[in-house]
Amino acid sequence: MKSTAQTIKNIALGTIPFLLILIIWYVFCYFNLVPGWLIPSPFQTAKAFLGLAIDGTLVHLVIISAENAVPAFIFGLVFALIMGILIGMSATAKKIFYPFLSAIYPIPSLVWLPLIILFLGFTRQTVWCVVFISCFRIIIYNVVEGVSSVSQNWILAAKNLGLSKLEIIFKVILPGSLPHILTGVRMGFASSWRSLIAAEMLVVTIGGLGKFIWMAQWAFSFEKVFAGIIVISLIGLLMERFVFGKLEKITLIRWGFIREETQLR
Repeated sequence: MKSTAQTIKNIALGTIPFLLILIIWYVFCYFNLVPGWLIPSPFQTAKAFLGLAIDGTLVHLVIISAENAVPAFIFGLVFALIMGILIGMSATAKKIFYPFLSAIYPIPSLVWLPLIILFLGFTRQTVWCVVFISCFRIIIYNVVEGVSSVSQNWILAAKNLGLSKLEIIFKVILPGSLPHILTGVRMGFASSWRSLIAAEMLVVTIGGLGKFIWMAQWAFSFEKVFAGIIVISLIGLLMERFVFGKLEKITLIRWGFIREETQLR
């Protein structure tokens, strides 16, 4: 009962910023502080959102965007884990690859888009490359940091117990660096999701939420633009709450940072 009341309280507190934005938005539209054709009212946006949800348009768009993002994100995650563990465990590998990673990290992933289009054209593979670059360059930094933070005493103890290198990686290195890795995956997803939408706006031949918003703004259907933005936000919120948030709690409980009964309050 107590945990239910706390959950309701947390949800209520979390809705405050959204309610404030909604009120300000309504006031601007009600008093015609902005042109109606430019900023649709909350009711117009809600009507457009419900219409697109009922006829299946939004679901279709989300599926296309998932096809544009998920394969590249998974590949970027796996490659970042392999390279990150290698760099984190080997001083020589760090000297070789870390300067290169430091050089490409500040470069926005979309900067590579014109060059990628030259080789792959306006295809899904182009968007995959952008998503891969976007998530990889962030995740690998966190993997390297996590692997480097694992206590050498743990590794020495594992060697003394006769564990092989592969066993040390899976039983010591990965579990010990898991909080850092999860942080990297969370940040990498957010970065790749943003890059995906922007890439879809430019590579419009493959469709998705980005193309939908881009085409809607040229048709001056700004209620659809807002509906698309809401969907993008909702997906990010759901991933944060039900995927990354849950994984983080499980990890913290597993490694004793918090107790299970504490996180349920």
